[in-house]
Amino acid sequence: MKRFLIAILASIFLSGCSLLDKNTTAGLQVITTDKPSSVFLDGQFLEKAPLIQKNIKPGTYGVRIEPDDPSLVPYETSVTLRKGLLTVITWKPDTRPELSGGVIYEMEPLKNKQQSEVSFITIPDGAIVALDGHEKEFAPVIVPGVEPGQHEFEITLPSYESQQHTINVVQGYRMIVRVKLAKLEAISESEMEPAVSENEEVIETSPIDTTEPLDIKQSSPSAEATQSGQLVRILPTNFIQDGKEVLRVRSAPSTESITLGFVEANTTQPAGGESKLGWNSIVFNGSLGWVSSDYSRLE
Repeated sequence: MKRFLIAILASIFLSGCSLLDKNTTAGLQVITTDKPSSVFLDGQFLEKAPLIQKNIKPGTYGVRIEPDDPSLVPYETSVTLRKGLLTVITWKPDTRPELSGGVIYEMEPLKNKQQSEVSFITIPDGAIVALDGHEKEFAPVIVPGVEPGQHEFEITLPSYESQQHTINVVQGYRMIVRVKLAKLEAISESEMEPAVSENEEVIETSPIDTTEPLDIKQSSPSAEATQSGQLVRILPTNFIQDGKEVLRVRSAPSTESITLGFVEANTTQPAGGESKLGWNSIVFNGSLGWVSSDYSRLE
């Protein structure tokens, strides 16, 4: 039997390694702090969070976390569960999507079994990443040549709750860290809740070249709708490029896809007629583009 690799250490639920009877199954752990929630995998009820399942067939699944409290919004994402590996999601729901946040950790094997690295993906893009207090980078970013063992990382962005956690990097694997930052409300510091605790999950990514000129598309609040009559409203992001608050437009409904440009917040864009888990499509410069549904909505 082989050990069931765990991508993060500092959780009470991950106090030790678990063993799999067979190396053909994958694991999923979901932690929702003190907010009881139901967890659905591809639309099927899995269990109440907190949960650990270690006998799931490897593959890509849609995960939905639905808080028992109806005043809290549900969360949907897509995860890749790999055999012999445990994917961990820690999520803190709130009353609005932009106020909710969490971290997903995952690992994937590298071709070079002597190497190890960490990949950071954030929503919003452009968050500041510091690993072990070293030189700061902007997400998305892959940090190569990371020594196996425990490392601390911190992700910050003005007006958002920071995330600071400890991860265990394993030789021969890439640790993939996806972070959805929760926006801070305009309240005093004494009223602010602490950031989400440790989490974990697996997802593939590649760094975005931020040196290219920015294509920022403007649209009036009364932008002309598509033939379907629908519009996509771009919500506030607090992500500033060239002095404008914007949302990134991608070529496909994935954080791994290329950036087509940006649309300004607080505007409406013609709907593209399609939607995917966590994404809305828009008509961008005459072609189909995709924006995160955390910062957009159909009208």
